[in-house]
Amino acid sequence: MFIVSNSHKCGLVTVIFITWQVSIISITSIRPVVAQTLPSLEPSSQKIILPPHNSEFINPNRNKEIENEEIKNKNISPDFNSYLLDIGDGLSVIVQPLPGLYRLGIGDSIGVAVQRFPDLSFQASINPEGNIIVPLLGAISLNGLTLKEAEDKIRAGLNRYVIDPIIYLSLTGRRPNLSFQAPINQDGNIIIPQIGQLYVKGLSVEEAEIKIRSALSAITSDPVVVSLAQMRPVQITISGEVFRPGIYSAGTAMPRVTDILPLAGGSTLNADLRKVQIRRQLGDGSIVSQNVDLYAALQSGGTPPNLRLQDGDAVIVQRREPGTDDGYDRNLIARSTLAVPQIKVRVLNYAAGGIGTQSLPNGSTFLDVLGNVPLNTANLRDIALVRFDPEQGKAVTQRLDAKKALAGDASQNVTLQDNDVIVVGRNLVGKLTTLFNTITQPFFNVQSFIRFFENFGNGLFGGNSNR
Repeated sequence: MFIVSNSHKCGLVTVIFITWQVSIISITSIRPVVAQTLPSLEPSSQKIILPPHNSEFINPNRNKEIENEEIKNKNISPDFNSYLLDIGDGLSVIVQPLPGLYRLGIGDSIGVAVQRFPDLSFQASINPEGNIIVPLLGAISLNGLTLKEAEDKIRAGLNRYVIDPIIYLSLTGRRPNLSFQAPINQDGNIIIPQIGQLYVKGLSVEEAEIKIRSALSAITSDPVVVSLAQMRPVQITISGEVFRPGIYSAGTAMPRVTDILPLAGGSTLNADLRKVQIRRQLGDGSIVSQNVDLYAALQSGGTPPNLRLQDGDAVIVQRREPGTDDGYDRNLIARSTLAVPQIKVRVLNYAAGGIGTQSLPNGSTFLDVLGNVPLNTANLRDIALVRFDPEQGKAVTQRLDAKKALAGDASQNVTLQDNDVIVVGRNLVGKLTTLFNTITQPFFNVQSFIRFFENFGNGLFGGNSNR
């Protein structure tokens, strides 16, 4: 019997305890290895943001902005996310054999030599049904087979009549290339060689590809790829709060709303760029609409929703409703390409002896006009800004102090609008104010507003008017 002393017991317990502690430490220090799914090799729609060079600070809100842009694009109706084919478009149809072993198809020619039995040798072309005629066997389908598979099939068939025939199959003529270019004609059809007409108007390119592939499956099993080879001219109707409503031809094949608005002279002061409506007629005659918020992108410095316009679309710029100006910065729009690029401001100056017109970049301020006003003869303390208010149908006057504006008072350096009138001279301002007080009939439109000042200037200065 083995007897352990107390001292040996203590030593043994100590060794066991230390070994247990080391095991615990080892287990906790080693991270578990878990099988992970490999990242997908499919192309991702998520945008990759690269940090700027030599930058120590990355905007933490940037990813949030990207997410917001993607959400806006996802909110676009599917009817506006796909290009619908119409008359004048052209399709490119590529029919190309798969890489690797050649597979027989309709129109291919083959030669078959049978050793010891020359009477069984033959040449044949694969007919529209995918068959050839073989001596003794009749019709055999070879469509989609490789040369080796076709050779084995013919050998197996002849083996019923000839013991272990030795045959050699060769390709003597390839079928013609079935690829073609197809414009959409006035009836909405394309012409497919060897097939005939196929109606594709109103379909997306993806839907047309499925339909063309189905039609070509009767004569080929090769892959079919369809792409848009030519786009029809794009004409867009622009209406609402723009300077020149009308029908415009776009300079690009698939323009955005931001490409079209400058063609119409940009948005007016009363436009609400938070509510730009796009209307589109579908192939079945129904009308769909989509609202686009251009102001949010302008405010955040991001990109507008990726909505591409098509021929026949209508862009309607809504009018801003009264009481919805809170947080809506018209000066921000004035400095963008979404507004008219230049404005005309008229200066009625008694000291200069006439009424003149200045063309300024949109977004210009009161100080930009003062650069062309002779300040040494002008009464800088009393200058009037007269502006036509279309909602009230009358002129609205604001008194400005040029000296305060020159000293940096932002409240006096107001942003100007198209067709504003600057009146310089204390007596002239007073006379004009008296006239406004005696006018009871409102101005009909901005043209009548401008004519009033031209007539006022001609009467005051004896016909000396600079336009």
